[in-house]
Amino acid sequence: MASKHAWKVDLVPWDHSSPEHVERMYDQRVACGWRADEVASWVEYAKKGGRIFYWVLFSDALPDREVLLKKHVEDYPKEAQPLRDTAPEIRLVPREPTAKEFIPIGHVALDIHSAEDDASLGLPSPGTVWIHGLYISYALQGGGYGTGAMSKVEALAAQEPMNATTTALDTVSKETVDDPDIVRALNEELTSPVTSKEGWYRRQGYEVYKKGIGYTFRTKAGRSIDLIVSYMRKTLG
Repeated sequence: MASKHAWKVDLVPWDHSSPEHVERMYDQRVACGWRADEVASWVEYAKKGGRIFYWVLFSDALPDREVLLKKHVEDYPKEAQPLRDTAPEIRLVPREPTAKEFIPIGHVALDIHSAEDDASLGLPSPGTVWIHGLYISYALQGGGYGTGAMSKVEALAAQEPMNATTTALDTVSKETVDDPDIVRALNEELTSPVTSKEGWYRRQGYEVYKKGIGYTFRTKAGRSIDLIVSYMRKTLG
């Protein structure tokens, strides 16, 4: 069932062949605080038909969209210039871009992992689609836009050609943010305080089915910090 917030946002495919789209993705990952250094590799994945990102933008039906966009741009002036819908394909499937201008307030990605990876986590394959990298501008959080984006991207995952019956994701675990040494080290490196979104994803209907080391964060000083992540899943339909 679609979220009551789904009407507030729309999704537009990221154009990995556009320098403007790639630069904006980098800027938003810097603002997010995580994995800005991986954007170049995401471009290469997309060229091969792999992980695809979607921009999250305000729906034209949102009454205060211009006021909210102004709030976002005031906090992130590098994002003031609109992008255009120019992506010519989604996972190598041709599409007709609209060329419509928009200012994205965040992004989210869909991906299909290998059958071996899914099996190792006890997930059905085929049938599992992964959601990665959800980010909503920190200037706009609390308005239901992340919830709306999740609802929209889950609906996309369930459609052809992905045909998801299960969506999966991973997120920093509560145990990680309960460790003061790890939190202190991460907060010295990140542009925003480290938090766990595990509780938030539970409220979106996800359940934790496994925990383990899922990401190694390397500090500027060369320290490697193994982060425990919560693997979460949701049955669609």
